[in-house]
Amino acid sequence: MKIKNTKYFIAILFLIILNGCSSSLPEIKNAEVGEKLIYENDLRINNKQIYCWVNKMPGDKPRFNITGELNIFDDSEYNIKTVTIKTIFIMQDNKNVYQFTPNMETKFSGNIKIITFSTIKGMLLSLQLDTSKNVDIKILLTDSANEIEYFIHNIVIEEVH
Repeated sequence: MKIKNTKYFIAILFLIILNGCSSSLPEIKNAEVGEKLIYENDLRINNKQIYCWVNKMPGDKPRFNITGELNIFDDSEYNIKTVTIKTIFIMQDNKNVYQFTPNMETKFSGNIKIITFSTIKGMLLSLQLDTSKNVDIKILLTDSANEIEYFIHNIVIEEVH
């Protein structure tokens, strides 16, 4: 009987110790909240429309064309009044196919700068361009103090006959 009571005593003591180690009260932790910008030093851009096509109309050599519109929002540390497109790169399979300075028109609508860009007359077809595959576009923007790279992926090339 004495051994049985000792076993119960040890079991109860063990349960009390375990219960004492765990608390049913929630633990309150003080945390400091710091303010951090998610897009610090990023230029917020919305590509409104991007079109790529190859003009294969009879009478002229086939040419690659691109036109598009970017909306640049004035909520960053960049001076959007001076932001402009420096160079556009057309890439396919991670290879540079075209590099050019586009024809541009700019206007403002509230706190948004709208840049409409295009090729001037189109560019002669490059042997590196496969018109059946999509292209990626890298737009190099500048505000005279900084350069910003903006990427647009998987743009379909239309063919105009």
